[in-house]
Amino acid sequence: MRGGWAALIGVALAMIVASTAAWSASTDQGEQDLAKQLLPHPNSPVLLIADEITYDQEQGLVVASGHVEISQNDKVLLADRVAYVEKTQVVTADGNVAMLDQDGNVLFADHMQLKDDLKEGAITNIKMLLSDRSRMAANSAQRYAGNYTELHQAVYSPCELCASDPTRAPLWQIKAVKVTHDQEAHRIEYEDAWMEIYGVPVFYTPYFSHPDPTVKRQSGFLSPTFGMNNNLGFQVQIPYFWVLGPDQDITLSPLITTQQSVDAQAEYRYRLPDGYLQLAGSATVADRERTHNGVNETLHDQFRGNIDSYGRFDIDDNWRWGFDAQRETDKTYMRLYNLGNDRTLTSRLFAENFEGRNYLSINNYAFQGTLDTDNNDEAPIVTPVIDYNYVSEPADYGGYYKVDFNTLVLDRIQGRDSRRVSLNLGWSLPYTAPAGDIYKLDLSLRGDGYWVDDVDPDNNDVNPSGDTFSGLAGRIFPQFAFEWRYPFATTTGTVHQVIEPIVGLYASTNAGNTGKIPNEDSVGTELDDTNLFQADRFQGLDRVDNGQRVDYGVRWSAINQTIGQTTIFLGQSFRIGGDQGVFGDGSGIEQDLSDVVGRIDLQPTDWLDLLYRFRYSTTSLSARHNEVGLTVGVPEINATLSYAQIDNIDSSDLGKREEVFGTIAAKVSDYWSVNFKAREDIENNVLRYIGGGVAYEDECILLRAAITHSNVEDEEVNSGTSFLFTVGFKNLGAVDVPF
Repeated sequence: MRGGWAALIGVALAMIVASTAAWSASTDQGEQDLAKQLLPHPNSPVLLIADEITYDQEQGLVVASGHVEISQNDKVLLADRVAYVEKTQVVTADGNVAMLDQDGNVLFADHMQLKDDLKEGAITNIKMLLSDRSRMAANSAQRYAGNYTELHQAVYSPCELCASDPTRAPLWQIKAVKVTHDQEAHRIEYEDAWMEIYGVPVFYTPYFSHPDPTVKRQSGFLSPTFGMNNNLGFQVQIPYFWVLGPDQDITLSPLITTQQSVDAQAEYRYRLPDGYLQLAGSATVADRERTHNGVNETLHDQFRGNIDSYGRFDIDDNWRWGFDAQRETDKTYMRLYNLGNDRTLTSRLFAENFEGRNYLSINNYAFQGTLDTDNNDEAPIVTPVIDYNYVSEPADYGGYYKVDFNTLVLDRIQGRDSRRVSLNLGWSLPYTAPAGDIYKLDLSLRGDGYWVDDVDPDNNDVNPSGDTFSGLAGRIFPQFAFEWRYPFATTTGTVHQVIEPIVGLYASTNAGNTGKIPNEDSVGTELDDTNLFQADRFQGLDRVDNGQRVDYGVRWSAINQTIGQTTIFLGQSFRIGGDQGVFGDGSGIEQDLSDVVGRIDLQPTDWLDLLYRFRYSTTSLSARHNEVGLTVGVPEINATLSYAQIDNIDSSDLGKREEVFGTIAAKVSDYWSVNFKAREDIENNVLRYIGGGVAYEDECILLRAAITHSNVEDEEVNSGTSFLFTVGFKNLGAVDVPF
């Protein structure tokens, strides 16, 4: 019970005493001033309503009876009878006592008495409905020191009572011999407590505590997770959340397993006035299995761990800096302990500036491959790479200038090194004709200079074993680009249609690509609907899209309030001159007449979204790249399907792929939900992953269970079945974390 309740009673009845005394004694100005001093502050008026109010001046006794209501701001007291003794400052409330405080908590009692400046008191047959709809009841309660409320033979539960039988035991409740509520610390402590499930005692503890409902974050244990798989055996994880201050905290999450040592996991979060910081990582000392020089071996008592941290900090309105740190001691550690499945871990230190139309970034990168075939001594270390992009204000006729600058230093422990300086000067002129057709002219002149070590001019091996080239290389690359599009709009009934033919002309010299310039950032490029009308279809700067070509395509879209929206795009490219093999087999641009690319996007209703992206060979009409993304359903029940089929691209190490991935999620009732996931590797005829889960969540408990089967073999990570189970009790550390 809060002190504000008692103060409300005292203030209201003191007002009655003061008002009655001032009226009945005299109208002397001094007495009126004395009465005003006893009245409550004018900013906090008190309203008292009762069927009858009596005042015994000799005894200093005020009694309000019959439907008594006393209110001040958001605090309200209801009772059949309220009495206030002025000399002892004892407040007594009897009969159907109900009090509402400013936080939304409601107290019910048969009898209540407060004294000693309203800091001490006793209550009988108490019931409380807390602001989060949790409930607490006790045979009796005492209030002392103005801050503590002690309940005897108490019971607490956040569960709703059964609507058909309110006397039935809730899903779970805690019964204790004594419960103490510390209002200053916002904590509820239990002594000699039993937890009951549907009225059956299941767990006893001599003492425990948890925050009261007013607390948003406080130190304590979080919901435990239990699991089992063939790599770790049985496992249990009980996180501890430690509040260091209003702006920082630590979560300690030791993972205990039967087949490995304890894995210590921790996360530190710090919110600063100008940014935020999150430091996370884990560590253990355990055995490690690996394949070395074709021989399986076990390394005993190895230190293993990982770092996964980031930070973002604002310097001023234009500048910010930050970092990402991802690293692990060995390639299979994170997969073994279910900490992540990233193919590459990327660490980054950066600073960037935003000012008007211009942008500057300074980045430093380090990479770590996690596959068995990765040689991390050959992974690039980029420090730094600097990019500056300048765009002028529009000048006459809407034309504007562009300047793009890049410099890069790339080194390896083993293999080739590269240093690059690139400057691109450009001018663009967009124009919309009176007839509605849209034109855009781009002229650019780019110069690239390289200083390289150990480069094989005949192939793109990062660590060549034969004769290599070291020295200076470079190019001058001018380019002309012209694009025309003409959107035609029409309306037929309630359907609005737009058909838009697009043509692009691009011209440059036939030179610019030489084996002395290593290809670090332009690997694996292929033609698709997103880069067809780009002047340079390479992702990076190490290769240039030279020669002359014409691109053409058409986009059609229809919009209707009933049938939704549909968009279809088809396009192709025809090369007149340039390097024929610079993009590599499988890219879709290895021939003068490219593959046909396109996209179909159907959104007929809010519950259906279909996206189909494709690339078909012009000569064989066979599919070389297919992507299907389907989302169907509403939030209560929905399904997704993703399909990808990609031919092998010579310049990429991903290889030929074909796979399908699907999910189903359904909320089968107010409290129950289920989900299902599966991934099929069609190319290798392997079901890579299948799994599902079920969850129950109501106002007082959270139960989640998931079972998965994986057919992925990776050194010590073996295929098999895993099971995870999480249980959380509201206000006892439950945290809603999805699968």
